[in-house]
Amino acid sequence: VDIRHQFIIRHTTCSEATMTSNSNRTVIAASFAAGFTVASLLRFLDKRRTNYKNRQNAGALIEGKDASMFWGDRNELTKISDNGRFLPGDFYGKVVRDTVVVCVDCLIVRFNTLTKRNECLLVERAGEPVKGAWWLPGGRLFKGESFFDGAIRKAREETGLHNVQPLQVLGFYNTFFPTSSWDTDTVKGTQTVQPIVLVRLQENAEILLDKTSERYRWIGIDPDEAIMNGEDKYVIDGLLKLQAWNSTFGETSGLDI
Repeated sequence: VDIRHQFIIRHTTCSEATMTSNSNRTVIAASFAAGFTVASLLRFLDKRRTNYKNRQNAGALIEGKDASMFWGDRNELTKISDNGRFLPGDFYGKVVRDTVVVCVDCLIVRFNTLTKRNECLLVERAGEPVKGAWWLPGGRLFKGESFFDGAIRKAREETGLHNVQPLQVLGFYNTFFPTSSWDTDTVKGTQTVQPIVLVRLQENAEILLDKTSERYRWIGIDPDEAIMNGEDKYVIDGLLKLQAWNSTFGETSGLDI
């Protein structure tokens, strides 16, 4: 009887232990499945948020293209005359006040070897419009220039940087300003249409500003950081378009420098 009783007790104990072990495994498996489901859901929601943000800020052209199209001989069409380079003040003032000025702005990017991050160049505007704003280098496009050619010239003229490579057009903008450097008592303000061209600085060089800018500084290309630091909305929008391109198509925009 005692032997049989001991056997029953041992058998019951083993069965309970087996049940407990199976129960623990079930709980662990269920917990793992729940965790995996939650993680997958979070990744899905994060991807949806990223895609939505990218759609809001999409607009960059494919790399190496600046939307130039030519009907006729390209060399002839891209010749720039001296009259096109230097417009008389009275004439240009009337153009600024009464017409839309076509410009090109440069988002110049370098890799900072000390901070190990990509940065873009901002300049403080010395004159109207938006005098005192931290802006992208740029200005009027000459008749006969492509956007890339104009970006190379403006980088050279306004910052002294020669070894630059235009990579892509990040977006086009129609900008309206309440003041200009050519305002009169009766007519004020100006309107410009321009692309932001992503330009890579091939190697570090000294910045030599012309009279259109007071100072310069480099900032990170993270738009969230730019927003936090109170950068101009125009600068932020250019950085958002760069981020949207990179996160959608990968780090292919020439910034792996």
